[in-house]
Amino acid sequence: MRQLYSAKLLFESISSPSNMPDKIFEERIILVRAKNHRKVKDIVKKSFPEETFENAAGGQTTIKLAAILDVFELIDHLDQESLHLSEVYSRHLIFDKETSAKEAIEAYSLDK
Repeated sequence: MRQLYSAKLLFESISSPSNMPDKIFEERIILVRAKNHRKVKDIVKKSFPEETFENAAGGQTTIKLAAILDVFELIDHLDQESLHLSEVYSRHLIFDKETSAKEAIEAYSLDK
């Protein structure tokens, strides 16, 4: 039987031209139906491939999954299938200089 989990994810935006000053991370919490924690991670990795689009500066921006920060099994029984992979929280973290995912995680204690 599949359980319902929340997964806290960190996405990284990589833009070109590389002289763009902002470094942007987005933190999201989504819902995932899976058999166990390991399956949650597999589902998340398959469901969020890198996405590239043209940005306002005429360059390219790629958004990629930088880290799975936390997985938590929900104990409340919610059996609406439409909840699977629903986003329940999101925030963007904008830096004025090049920043690694590890530095963003440490600066905002995202892994806690």
